[in-house]
Amino acid sequence: MADTRRQLLERWRGIEDQEDEDDDPINPSKSRCLHHHKEQWFADAFTYLISLPKDNHIWCGSWDLMGPLLETFYNYFKDEHDDSPLRRLWRRISEEMRQCVQCVTQHHQAQEMYSMEYELSSIGPLLDVLQCLDEERVTTHLREINAKIVKDDYDLASGNAEVVSVMYEVLMYPRLLDDQSLFTEFEKFIEAIDNIHELALDGQQQFPGVYALFFFKRRVRSVGYRLAGSMGKLRSATDLEPLQPLIKKFVGFLETEVLLSATKTSRQRAELDRVSIWLGIKSLLGCLEPPAFEEGILERYPIFLDIVLNHVSGDSVDFSHAVACLRLLFEMLGCKLWLRSTLSPSVMRNTLLGQCFHTRNEKSHKDIFDLFQPFLQAFQFQSLEALQDGEHEKQRRHFLYFLLHQVPVSSNFSVLTRQKARQFLFMRLWRILGWLYI
Repeated sequence: MADTRRQLLERWRGIEDQEDEDDDPINPSKSRCLHHHKEQWFADAFTYLISLPKDNHIWCGSWDLMGPLLETFYNYFKDEHDDSPLRRLWRRISEEMRQCVQCVTQHHQAQEMYSMEYELSSIGPLLDVLQCLDEERVTTHLREINAKIVKDDYDLASGNAEVVSVMYEVLMYPRLLDDQSLFTEFEKFIEAIDNIHELALDGQQQFPGVYALFFFKRRVRSVGYRLAGSMGKLRSATDLEPLQPLIKKFVGFLETEVLLSATKTSRQRAELDRVSIWLGIKSLLGCLEPPAFEEGILERYPIFLDIVLNHVSGDSVDFSHAVACLRLLFEMLGCKLWLRSTLSPSVMRNTLLGQCFHTRNEKSHKDIFDLFQPFLQAFQFQSLEALQDGEHEKQRRHFLYFLLHQVPVSSNFSVLTRQKARQFLFMRLWRILGWLYI
């Protein structure tokens, strides 16, 4: 007689108790017995779940059985039998996740539980398999929906649940976008669905994947801006956590020109050009509150500020993007960005002023001068004691000397640039007088 759900749960609790008690690594008989009990439990759990009525979603109603069974998916790609219990179970839960947001949520939460409770060295291979399966599953689903839309065979009424489910999954778990095929299909999907529905989000929930849309092409970015505007800014590093795999990848690319992935898989990883990454990062920065940037990016990737400054001081095509990023950082943190940086205080001054003398390009001068306003303006809110550490005070004097004395007399600057420098100083003079002394 087949076990009931309650009996299976009781047996699994017994197995967990055995695992907790089995702390004797030199007793092979105990280990073999435990392994046998687990294998038998897996077989019985497969039978029970597969035989459930179709209306009973496995992840919704039996998540406490399905969770432990994820362990068996480590061998999924070694299982060559299409009708095996493992593959039959995967087909069923895949079909259920196509229309059920709760199933999707339980599925991903179970994986997150594995990653938190076990060492990455032991659980990593299993998570890689599950990530690969999820990427294949979601990509196939998106491809089918896109094909229906192209053929004008998409039914608003019957297809709504599938659209909501797949959109929810990608926007809630944006690590899926690390897959190139999924990235491409989702780009087509978002653009097409927005044309049909004009997408909007439930204001009660945060969807971190919305910010990942900033890294897509222009049409999709515009959808991302609209959706992000309805959610408000990210306030803390915790809010950024679901995006960290993508942020790490993109910051790494700006540093090394190579897009690295944390997932070991044969599937092609998403590839983006530098312009898309710069545009995405600029847009993301604009959606962050200062604590989210400080803790979620600046502290986590100190190399990021170095990358930005390197491109501000260079002649590459990235100059304008880097300047725009630096301006956003100054507007968020002001001189705190300078004071808290691990870089030498002279690096900031050398970067900004060095570029001004390096080029005669008036637009480049304007871009650099536009940085001075949020940078120097912030000093009025900073106590003098914070600057009296010698080196920061010395660099502050260099900034002011440059604006007051070097710009007006240097032939490197146009009449318009000199006028802008004077205008900037006169407009800010009353704010500077409180702490200015040379």
